[in-house]
Amino acid sequence: MKKQILIWLATIAVLTSSNLFAHEDEISAAGSNLWNQAQEPTNWWDAIKQVHGHVGPWNVLGWRMGKAALRELSATWGQHQLDIICHIPLQTPYSCIADGLIIGTGNSMGRLDIHLSEVATMNEIYVSARRKDGTGPVLLLKPNLKYMEQICDAPDSQNTPLANECAKLPEKELFVIEKIQPSDNNPK
Repeated sequence: MKKQILIWLATIAVLTSSNLFAHEDEISAAGSNLWNQAQEPTNWWDAIKQVHGHVGPWNVLGWRMGKAALRELSATWGQHQLDIICHIPLQTPYSCIADGLIIGTGNSMGRLDIHLSEVATMNEIYVSARRKDGTGPVLLLKPNLKYMEQICDAPDSQNTPLANECAKLPEKELFVIEKIQPSDNNPK
């Protein structure tokens, strides 16, 4: 079963990288429903709970990373201006980061602007983000390994206190942001 899932994920990665599923005329426009009218939730905690089922430190970490990506790339919530790849071990609790990214950016997996990419270990986790229009740097948002170790082994009863802590900690204690400037591939 795991082999089938990995084959399926690899196929999706190949197809989406070549934009075979993309609707180029729609991809950057907001949709007609409330979620996609670029109306950021006024209560992010409730939005995470509604999308994910509970609020915990991993999805709050994803939310914080999503907010940072919007800020650093001068993007607007819900306008689908970013391509984001969440590089994680494909299992909980790591996958919870992806739902936080959805709430933090207003992007979605269904619109093909948030993708999952499997890594083998927790110390390889990072989120990459870039603007769809190709302007600006590529961001690598790398969670603090000590922080992830702290929340990884916490019992479920600690989800709420740890989520509150994650919401309040300085960003630099949760993750670092690396900016990679795109290379100029156009010969002059």
